[in-house]
Amino acid sequence: MGFHKRHSASLAGRGVLLLALLGVLLPALFLGYLLQSKWLKPLTIVEQIRDDGRLIAITTRGATTYFDGPNGPAGLEYDLVTAFAKELGVSAEFIFSSDNGEIAAKLRSGEAHLAATGTTPPDTTRKLYHGPVYQQVTSQLLYRSGHVRPVSIDQLTSGILEVPSGSSEDALLQQLQQSGNPDLHWTASDGTDFEQLMYLLDVEMVDYTVADSNLFAFKRRHFPKMRVAFDLDEPRLLQWLSAHSKDDSLNSEMNRFFDKIRDNGSLQHSIDRYSGNADNMPIAQSLTFWTFVAERLPLYELFFQEIAEQHDYDWRLLAAIAYQESHLNPDAVSPTGVKGLMMLTEDTAKLFSVTDRVDPQQSIQGAVSFLKFLDKRIPEEISMPDRLSFILASYNVGLGHIFDARRMTGVLGGNADSWPDVRQRLPFLAEQRFYSKLKYGQARGEEPVTYVDNILNYYDLLVWHTSFRYRNFDSPVASTQ
Repeated sequence: MGFHKRHSASLAGRGVLLLALLGVLLPALFLGYLLQSKWLKPLTIVEQIRDDGRLIAITTRGATTYFDGPNGPAGLEYDLVTAFAKELGVSAEFIFSSDNGEIAAKLRSGEAHLAATGTTPPDTTRKLYHGPVYQQVTSQLLYRSGHVRPVSIDQLTSGILEVPSGSSEDALLQQLQQSGNPDLHWTASDGTDFEQLMYLLDVEMVDYTVADSNLFAFKRRHFPKMRVAFDLDEPRLLQWLSAHSKDDSLNSEMNRFFDKIRDNGSLQHSIDRYSGNADNMPIAQSLTFWTFVAERLPLYELFFQEIAEQHDYDWRLLAAIAYQESHLNPDAVSPTGVKGLMMLTEDTAKLFSVTDRVDPQQSIQGAVSFLKFLDKRIPEEISMPDRLSFILASYNVGLGHIFDARRMTGVLGGNADSWPDVRQRLPFLAEQRFYSKLKYGQARGEEPVTYVDNILNYYDLLVWHTSFRYRNFDSPVASTQ
């Protein structure tokens, strides 16, 4: 019995010791698990963004950054930030500031994750992280055609040179003045933006202004009499900014994103959309367009507006189609017999009960009915803005040829629902090795490409024109340097 008692006591002691050890080890193991889990381990910046569901970016309102387009927000920085947010699996949210100090403060405080302002990072933000270079720009001196072109700063001793007060262009002129050009003088205006200054240059109220090359490339369609005199500085690098931190997850994702869009061509496509497309419209074409807008559009603008409202369309799109089709001439007739403001065929006119193709109202009504007819037959999975391009191309070359081009695009490894992919292959419709295998046969495939490009350009210009003409051009407060 003694042995059994001692053995039982020994087992009891060991049990107490084991429980004590477990009491120490289990909390330690659980604590270690928590430290390795997201509950106690600090979240990375990217994890915080994903948890919140938002990527917050600072930008500015402008033609090269963020503006209200015909189909909602647009602009190079808007497109890039939105695409980056999609890569992260979140939505993009924008706040606006053009003050460099405020931008830097908001990044450091965490109120914004990145700055995408479409400008060269200022010296005051050198403590911030600079993302990959995605574009190079120069500051350019602009003048109006018909005036003598200056070729150097020394020739700017007469005439009015005006820039927005406090802008990077204002700072550049101060730097040039202090570095050997004491006779350089200019006006710095408060409450004036570059679009207003380009307008003042266009109507000869100022002689010169300064703008970044990417802004000029985008705006030259709006002001076709603008010309570049010379560059004022060396090419500068455009980069996004973010706050430095021990956690480099956001910057790593940013680098990966730009590598991806650079490799797949979508970066250049986005840049071309806001600058390269402007180069596709020759100056003479742009001047002709503005002449017809001034002389002919007022004759039919009310018709466009009333009919567009009935069908929930943007009247400026209808006007852009009319300009492309007939140069806003209701009596226009083509060699193939299409006629009227919207250049309807006899078959299309009959289908939509148009009895007089040269009657402007009937022509517009028929065109809208035809556009809606085409819209119903474009696959639902194709969304805007690609959808609009497919509709316009079908209006031009026929729905059957567009279906052929989509099928051919898929066979050749492209995305049949993507207008850029189909656009690239539409010209193949004119080649026998391709059209001989297609249901609807041969077509002039280059024609719908140019047709869509032109209409979208005219549409953009009319959207800008109708918003710009109502802007307030009160005399700005100016100071002379």
